[in-house]
Amino acid sequence: MSVIHEVGDALRSLFALLPLPFVRAAFVAVPLVLMIWVLRLPNAATTPPGRASRWDENLKLWAWLALAMQVVIYCVF
Repeated sequence: MSVIHEVGDALRSLFALLPLPFVRAAFVAVPLVLMIWVLRLPNAATTPPGRASRWDENLKLWAWLALAMQVVIYCVF
């Protein structure tokens, strides 16, 4: 066995010690934090430059909806 196998086995045994509810909470927390970050982005960074934009061209809405769907799926399944 190489050193990489030993490191992988050590990491696997450490991760096996984590309780599953903690892992699930962390897995759901990542998209929630990203949702907050997306909402805090300036409009200039999420809309096309140089013209008046429509409501459906703002990428914040679509990114937030995609992340919300991920959170719902992670919580249900």
